[in-house]
Amino acid sequence: MILKRQLLTKVNMRILKAVAPMAAFLLFSGVASADLLLLDSAPGLLTSFGSTTVAITPHPFWEPNNPVNPGDPNDTSAVWISYEDNGYGGSQFQQTEGTKPVVTVFDTFSSDPGMLTLDVWADDTADVILDGTYLAHAVFTQSVCSGQAIGCQPQDDGVFNVPIGAGQHTLQFVMYQVGTGTDTYSNPFGLLFTGTAPADPPSPVPEPASWLLLGTTFGLAAFLKFRPKRAPAR
Repeated sequence: MILKRQLLTKVNMRILKAVAPMAAFLLFSGVASADLLLLDSAPGLLTSFGSTTVAITPHPFWEPNNPVNPGDPNDTSAVWISYEDNGYGGSQFQQTEGTKPVVTVFDTFSSDPGMLTLDVWADDTADVILDGTYLAHAVFTQSVCSGQAIGCQPQDDGVFNVPIGAGQHTLQFVMYQVGTGTDTYSNPFGLLFTGTAPADPPSPVPEPASWLLLGTTFGLAAFLKFRPKRAPAR
């Protein structure tokens, strides 16, 4: 009788050893992978005036709203923004300041290590700064806006692919008004950007099917360990 029980115990352990790896595989294969963090110009970003950005109407010559995100072609949510309604036909005119910065727009985010991908347009031009380091300096030539990167026309975008580490980061867009127009039709003012960064990974959350298999595995283990023993045969 003792030999028979030892044999059953060995069989039970073999079953558990076979099932447990499968349960672990399915459990952790259900963990969501890290996503990309979308970085898009939008209303609500902090400015150096203490206010937040608003959406504006782009000039007909500008890059249109909703450009394709270079890091995620499914994202087309970026729109032209400013610290107030300075866009084409807007209610608030931003006068010329030449090489003096008008306003800075901030976008702060946390990421995993990887690549920051970004396209930027501005009227008339802008500095782009990441964590205190310049990615691009403003260009003060004048054509339609600057006439080159960083400017406002479709071909005048600043294109960036920059490695970043894990942690918190801040993008700064320092905006300049150089044109000599005297109203928002001839001299509007704004910023447009779109890109991605590697997002912090979500907490591992197993799928329901994985939880079910895991529960079944442990239930089987408990049954084999604690099942009632039969009375010895007389």
